[in-house]
Amino acid sequence: MNENALAELLAFLSGAPALAGVALRAEDAGPAPDTGGLWPRGVRVLQRREDVAGGVTLRCRAEFLLRLCLPLPPGDGVQAARNAGRLLALQAWVAAESAACRAPVFGTGLPQSESLRAEDGRLERADTGGTARYSLTLRAEYEWTPQP
Repeated sequence: MNENALAELLAFLSGAPALAGVALRAEDAGPAPDTGGLWPRGVRVLQRREDVAGGVTLRCRAEFLLRLCLPLPPGDGVQAARNAGRLLALQAWVAAESAACRAPVFGTGLPQSESLRAEDGRLERADTGGTARYSLTLRAEYEWTPQP
């Protein structure tokens, strides 16, 4: 896997229109509004292929958790809808960028063999102080050929 994947994913997400004005970093979000945190949750090998020369290619899935702390005054349904719309817009943007091969490269295979998805966007909790924490999962599938 690309050792710079976390930094590249942060830079990629910083360009998302839905995250305009959100300060992202490689850690937990908040508690200040308009902050976000991203960190890896692990890599799973989905498939292992060996060629006739003994070389191995792995199909992997890396998972990341993105948490956002956004403004949400108590009882403000308009802001709640705006925040939910941001999550939906971010998920759609990630899908479009991945389909156009503009997402970060995670593996050693062809860029067309990779995919990045943003899924499961949800409200985790709303605080009486006027902020709410949202999360979504980013999943990257890619091929990686380990070097001996």
